[in-house]
Amino acid sequence: MPYRFLYYEYGEVNNTTVFDTLYASEKYSIKDLTIICQSCMESIITEETVCDVMETAWIFSLTDLYSKCLTFINRTQSCAKKVFESSAFLNCSRDCLVSLVKTDELPLDEQTIYKSLIRWAENRCMIEGKNTTDSSEIRKVLGNLVFQIRFPLISLDSFSKDVDIILSEEEKRIISQLIDGKNIERSPFSHFKRIHKDHIFRELKHSTKCIWNQLGEIDAISFETNNPFDLDGLVLNGSLETPYTYSVEVKILSSNNTVLSNFQPKTVTESSTQFQIYFEKPCPINPNELCTIWVKMKGPPSFQGEYSNQIIHKGNVIRLYNSHLSSNATDVTHGQIPGFICFLKK
Repeated sequence: MPYRFLYYEYGEVNNTTVFDTLYASEKYSIKDLTIICQSCMESIITEETVCDVMETAWIFSLTDLYSKCLTFINRTQSCAKKVFESSAFLNCSRDCLVSLVKTDELPLDEQTIYKSLIRWAENRCMIEGKNTTDSSEIRKVLGNLVFQIRFPLISLDSFSKDVDIILSEEEKRIISQLIDGKNIERSPFSHFKRIHKDHIFRELKHSTKCIWNQLGEIDAISFETNNPFDLDGLVLNGSLETPYTYSVEVKILSSNNTVLSNFQPKTVTESSTQFQIYFEKPCPINPNELCTIWVKMKGPPSFQGEYSNQIIHKGNVIRLYNSHLSSNATDVTHGQIPGFICFLKK
């Protein structure tokens, strides 16, 4: 493969050859082929494959690809849970998992994280011929991964019953005091809550009628907020026909129609009544500045909602306005675009 690429500037990279091809392209310093491999790996990221892609990105220091893997995993709790329960999760290196678990945006509770890491450690013990029921061996395999689990966020009852077997008596004492709210200087265990995305819905009522035509016309709504936040993605209405497939394109526009962020045209296949799309990078939304959400969907008719012209959520007020860009009839009272996915800035 690398020699054919060098001589013909042509490489047939697909999901079955991409990993081996990347190793070869890095070995022989073929930068253009590495770029092709990265693009291919981005296109095959799913809940089952993301761990393999992330581990490869970690090994070769492909920071953009690694960041996209983290964004994919952290997008929803259900997605992260499936990734942590996957068989590919067991193949991750300790260093790669440390980088993943320490992120503030990981949308999982600490007990789920703990159980997944124990499963990973038991698998490592089995591979290395160690006793999988020996808590001291489990602890050795986990190494510094232990300190990425935020034990002080677990209730004292759950902590003592379910998750303290791999810890020393001194560590148990420190964590118990932190759970009780005591201040412990230089504790190796973080007690800061993870930052989870807020799903903010503008729906008053979700229609059971699936009659909103999606023929490539524009659904748009304008908005402004009293507080800054990062818009990470959108919730859109799906179809009664399951599984359904839409061609979806999304833009976030400023008041002078400058594109602030976008979701490039992509085919989306889902089965739920609503689905989520995520921007490659969060879009910063400033207070009291009018922005417009622009959505083009092509596929079967979708559900529609009945909406309010204002959303109040955790002290944040988002006001909605009709947009002249909307050619598919979505407005402040009904249509598409039922929800925002965002990080609220405290």
